[in-house]
Amino acid sequence: MTTTAPTGKAVPSKQISDEDVAYMKSFIGQSAVVVQWNEEASADTIRHYAWGIGDENPLWLDETYARNTRFATRVAPPTFLYSVCDAELAMGMSEGLQALHLGADVEFHRPIRLGERIRARSFVEDVREREGRRSGRLVEQVGRTDYFVGEELVGTVRNTIVCVARSTESTRMHEPRDPHLYTDEEMAEIRAEILAEEVRGPRARFAGTVHVGDVIPKVVKGPLDLITMTAYYAGAIGTAGYRGVETRVRQQERVRNGHPLAPTNLGPEHFLSEPFPSLGHQDAAMARAIGMPGAYDNGNQRVSWMTHCLTNWMGDDADLLKISVRIKQPGVFGDTQWIGGEVTRVFEDETHGACAELTLKAVNQLGVETTTAVATVSLPEA
Repeated sequence: MTTTAPTGKAVPSKQISDEDVAYMKSFIGQSAVVVQWNEEASADTIRHYAWGIGDENPLWLDETYARNTRFATRVAPPTFLYSVCDAELAMGMSEGLQALHLGADVEFHRPIRLGERIRARSFVEDVREREGRRSGRLVEQVGRTDYFVGEELVGTVRNTIVCVARSTESTRMHEPRDPHLYTDEEMAEIRAEILAEEVRGPRARFAGTVHVGDVIPKVVKGPLDLITMTAYYAGAIGTAGYRGVETRVRQQERVRNGHPLAPTNLGPEHFLSEPFPSLGHQDAAMARAIGMPGAYDNGNQRVSWMTHCLTNWMGDDADLLKISVRIKQPGVFGDTQWIGGEVTRVFEDETHGACAELTLKAVNQLGVETTTAVATVSLPEA
């Protein structure tokens, strides 16, 4: 799944037809068969996910520390939801179309505690069409995934996926870009910033102590490389197509034959294609073949990075209620992203009491703003 809207100058030769649009709209309200990656928030799955997003918060990783918090046990990072099910839905997408991740709107009803079992339910909530500035006609599909512990709804993800005509060599969305080369001094500075990160801890953000204009300290992500992507996928694998070759072949056969357990959250061609389209997240040649500038990051991964910045700032007693993330540009291997923000509003909510609204942005080493986010945090009383 790619991670950005098209920005190239060429217009794809294949255009989305009325039939394509009607077929995708026919899936509104239809549930998808999803294949979960994790089913339990175990010590291992929480740790693997936290390591995969580069977040060493002791609340996720240290049982002794967590036992002395209000949770009395370890909890999972908020975006651990993506490790249960990637929430990617592009149902009814025909051959020759490309799915691009535009962003996500995520609601967190409560943290997931160590040992809890989670199940996911996904369906298409909305399909809408519009004209892209350079890509021509496109279709946005909003997939909703609800996550449950028992019968309790603990979180909801609405991922927005846009379907556009697939780029070719002559109609690519982005010009190829080699990995950025850093000087030794630049790498030393990035390393120093990583080591200086204010990892979330017992400090609290209480009602009355948070004000408009307060700065959200930055986190640094990068330079992105293959090991980082491998670590992320160890915690949250991505689409159900990620399988060892033997298992992948068997799953392809289930998809081809319409087996009731075959995944349907994406079109059949996604799972049947060889080489597997998501290889572009790790292989530059595959990425460039579908119009991306090089091997690139994952949209859900980007959401997790923005959330990591927030949970560092919050401390242990505030609650992240929701975050809305918009992805503007891809992050390719070699890119580094600096994520930070500020408090833009403090208000009283009827349900949650004192709350703060925060805005964040990610900027890469080229000075390009790649991602924006708006989040709401519930603040405890002192």
